Amino acid sequence: MYRVTTSRLGPDARRINPTSENMDRGELSAADLTVLLDAFVEIDPADNEENDPSVVVTGRGAKLIIRTSRGRLQVYDVRDHAAPAAEMTVPGILARLDKVETTAPFPTDDEQPPPTAPHRGIAFAMLTLGLILNGYILYSVFYVESVNKKVEVKLLTDADEVKAKEAVLAGTYATGAKVGDRVIEVAATGQVRFYEIGSKGPINDSKDSYRIGRHDGLLCLTTAESGVVDLVGDTLVYYKDIYQRRRPSP
Repeated sequence: MYRVTTSRLGPDARRINPTSENMDRGELSAADLTVLLDAFVEIDPADNEENDPSVVVTGRGAKLIIRTSRGRLQVYDVRDHAAPAAEMTVPGILARLDKVETTAPFPTDDEQPPPTAPHRGIAFAMLTLGLILNGYILYSVFYVESVNKKVEVKLLTDADEVKAKEAVLAGTYATGAKVGDRVIEVAATGQVRFYEIGSKGPINDSKDSYRIGRHDGLLCLTTAESGVVDLVGDTLVYYKDIYQRRRPSP
């Protein structure tokens, strides 16, 4: 079974529903998910471009964001936001959702390697430590480069569309509600605020201006100084952290 949420889709997933920002469809079987995705690719191209609908599916091995373009499915991995979209078929999507990484079992007593001389063990440990440190340094360099890499954002130019998107995006988003969690407040006036929850109030507080655009099929905020913030379903993704929209208290 797969947990499915859709954004801006009608009940049959074949037509747009602009007022349905986030619809929880519960758990679907592989057959039901196939029917939904087959219908999803039949959406009118003009409606698809204007409303940017999406399907978010969680399986045993992955959580995927699925969009459609020219009758094909474009798939993003929520846990690897820096990776570009991959064009996939429905069977390929199901296989990716079900794929669970496994590790080899521990060796039995009969399979244990013979003991090595002490000096060889020390040398091997030092070599392993050196490789780990080098690998971590390389990872850190490439991670920073991938996070700081500028994306090509195509700004929205229609004033009515920009105003409508600003109204939809306006709100408070957070990684959690505990001390140390981070918050993004988006105003419908082109202003955005970033801060961290401290024990006595907000800390590391900063404000910036934003404009709305798209890149790689994603609606986003491109700020003057703080980089790009992506809208994925009903959440914001900023530097690989996921910010959930806070609902107002009843």
